[in-house]
Amino acid sequence: MKTKIIMLLLGFLLLNCKDRTPAIKQIDNTSVTQEKEITPVPSEINDLGEFISIAFSDSLTVDDVFNFKKIDLNNVVTSIDMTQSVLLYKKMTKREKATSFPIFEVKNTNNVILPVQGLGFGGPIWAIVLLDINTLEIKNIAFDHFAESDGYGAAMTHSTFEDEFIGTVINLEDDTFMMQKNLDSRIDDGVIIDGISGATMTSSAAIQMVNEGLKRYKEYLRP
Repeated sequence: MKTKIIMLLLGFLLLNCKDRTPAIKQIDNTSVTQEKEITPVPSEINDLGEFISIAFSDSLTVDDVFNFKKIDLNNVVTSIDMTQSVLLYKKMTKREKATSFPIFEVKNTNNVILPVQGLGFGGPIWAIVLLDINTLEIKNIAFDHFAESDGYGAAMTHSTFEDEFIGTVINLEDDTFMMQKNLDSRIDDGVIIDGISGATMTSSAAIQMVNEGLKRYKEYLRP
């Protein structure tokens, strides 16, 4: 009798173990699936977030902050996704001329980030411009470069140069900025930029890049 009872208990325990095994596997599979759905934020997008003083988190995602668009050489504006935007932006940091330009609209504001590209003394140069689309005022700007000389053209990334552009209302038809060449320069020729000491070529290239680069977006920026 005791042997039968023991056998029955063992059988009951075995059945319980079999029933629980699939449930454990199911939990493990779900956990793996959730981990795969987490998409890291590209470094370029993190940089844009830092540019507008925003840090992405679980409670503040990229989709909460940006709308992604592009404008092509025919002035057609279309919506794109983050991956496409990053590819277009990275292309603008290279020597090859871009044929489509990314637009990073900052949600719930009047601001938009517009990248521009150019060619300096040592290679590609580029900048990102934070613009108020209602007033066309430059709220912030950040220059970068591939191989400008330390102590000379590389100073384009310094605030002393960048600050000369901030606060200016841009002109979509004519050049907004002019480089200071002598004390007789007329203020109505444009906003005068002092330039970088010892780096005339880089300074001129950066000013031309901002003038021409922002005009590429004029059909998007027109009211």
